[in-house]
Amino acid sequence: MAHAYRTGARIEAPADVVWQILSDVERMPAWTTAMSRVTLLGPETALVVGSRVEIDQPGLPAATWEVDGLAEGQGFSWSSSSTPGVRTGIAHRITPQAAAAPSADAACEVTTAVARSGMLAGLTDLAGGPRARELADTLLADLKAEAELRVRDKG
Repeated sequence: MAHAYRTGARIEAPADVVWQILSDVERMPAWTTAMSRVTLLGPETALVVGSRVEIDQPGLPAATWEVDGLAEGQGFSWSSSSTPGVRTGIAHRITPQAAAAPSADAACEVTTAVARSGMLAGLTDLAGGPRARELADTLLADLKAEAELRVRDKG
């Protein structure tokens, strides 16, 4: 049985601005407290399907993630089996939206979905689920703040 969590937010910034921020994963610790360290492993300097990424997050053990889906400008997904008996997948999706006001820049909806599966998924979700959900919410709130700040600073 899979254990899942989904969160989303409307961001008053164009999808391309949000993509630029979200896809530059090594810079995540500069704008979100949900990530302590993010390191691309291997020769890639940008995310591609198959990229491996080591992530340290506050209150969670370090984990290696592999990008298993990527749609340029629209989102990416990555998964980790760093916890024995558990596979965790996270998908970030960016959907363009109409601006809130005619004079405003375009906006977008960003969703983050977290799913765990495997023999120990339930136990892992009981032990670490609340912290993982808190980090997903923090990442999204910080992404919103960063993207909207960049739009304001540019204007």
